[in-house]
Amino acid sequence: MQEIPALAVLWSTCPLPHTFLSFPRSSFSMAEAKKADATSPRFQSDVDDDGKKEEKKKNGEAVLDAIAKFDALGVSVDKSTLEGRKANRGFTIAIGKSTTKEEDTSCGRKDKRAQTLPAENLRRGDHILSTSSQEDLYKMNEVLKARYRRGSVTVAIEIIADEEFKDCWAKDTTGHVHGLMTEGQSHSDEREREFFSMKDNKLPGESPPIVSCHKGSKGFRDTTPNQDNFSITYYNSGWTLACAFDGHGPFGHIVSTRTVQSVAYYVAKSAAFKEGNMEMALIEGFEKGQKELVAHALENGWDVQASGSTAVACMWKDNVVWTANAGDSRCVIGSETKKSVIFETEDHKPQTPSEKERIEAQGGEVRTQTYPDGWVNHRIFVKNEDYPGLCMARTLGDQSVKDHGVIATPECKKTTVDMAVENSPFILLASDGVWEFLDSEFVIKAVAKKIKSDGPERTVQKLQREAKKRWRQEEGDYCDDITSVLIQLGPR
Repeated sequence: MQEIPALAVLWSTCPLPHTFLSFPRSSFSMAEAKKADATSPRFQSDVDDDGKKEEKKKNGEAVLDAIAKFDALGVSVDKSTLEGRKANRGFTIAIGKSTTKEEDTSCGRKDKRAQTLPAENLRRGDHILSTSSQEDLYKMNEVLKARYRRGSVTVAIEIIADEEFKDCWAKDTTGHVHGLMTEGQSHSDEREREFFSMKDNKLPGESPPIVSCHKGSKGFRDTTPNQDNFSITYYNSGWTLACAFDGHGPFGHIVSTRTVQSVAYYVAKSAAFKEGNMEMALIEGFEKGQKELVAHALENGWDVQASGSTAVACMWKDNVVWTANAGDSRCVIGSETKKSVIFETEDHKPQTPSEKERIEAQGGEVRTQTYPDGWVNHRIFVKNEDYPGLCMARTLGDQSVKDHGVIATPECKKTTVDMAVENSPFILLASDGVWEFLDSEFVIKAVAKKIKSDGPERTVQKLQREAKKRWRQEEGDYCDDITSVLIQLGPR
């Protein structure tokens, strides 16, 4: 029987007795997770491997005993599934058509199977717009198109052609990589990459950045695109820029894919960058990237009114690190040896007092919803309207609220890092897929510990897996896209 990495119950159309089986399962609530995080910097997957193995094995044996007493046709279990496997792995139970010749085979599976679509309006997903809101946004976009055709100075900007991007990467950088938009990806698939001016399509250096960008899941058989994206750009001046952007809305994948390139492009072309004013160069990159994005949407016929992206960028050279962020994607600088947080960017949430004050002063409003389990969600709307319902106060894109306090201007910070070997600093950029259920202190401690024992690449994969596990525990089938970029600074 084929092994499936979770308990899989396969139903046929054959009638079965109305009997219910109770399968023992382990649970790990958010409260327990936080308690564990406070006492241990380990990823929960490692804790599971070390602890409670005997208990889990007994639970598995109890399931087998229950099934053995379950008097029904077509029920079989591969008992070898308990042999030689991690205790925290699931095993397969097949309930359906008999495999023996003596049993009745007249009851077969229907040719047409159930067609299940991804669940909508999940509490951590995008806000589902009403028909009237969609019509309002369409009209707003038509007005914007007219302004674009007239060459309005607040909208019009020259669209960057593909050849201009390539020319920039060839002349202004020693290499650039970003994620490609790929159709047909499934949950946990890695985003494909496009390299420019890099030998053997590999990032340079003895300890190059490690990047992982996994597609999430909006529900069973989800076919929506991965809306996270990233880029890393090595400028001729010695500065390196890393971006991790998290798209949202119907065309969020276009927003993130476009802006991880355009922000890096505008930084390269910035006079401030050439003069050494990194803060102004990053702000210019974000703000020009916003204008170019709107022009690109209007020129190519996609709606930028309710589609956008959070953004976090980090630029470093020697012991100086500049960060720029808009929204709730986050950059954290940590120490491998001290296993501590040196610096972290601040998320821009609707309920953040300074962000909320700006939004309400410009005609937006923050609405709050409390769910039965006590979780509170804050979303931003145009006052007295039902759109766009954003969960972040600064974004690229989302043109419908750019006049209502949701700005594209990033918050920039400079950090001078102790590059000594005994400090071993590192940078971690990640989308909200990581930070939704994992705080910075836990992540830095766990990553610092795992880098030494498992190496940076495997550490990033464990972080990705841990984030997915927390999403599954809290939200079931729904999981955000998850991106992590790990950069080790200084000598090792």
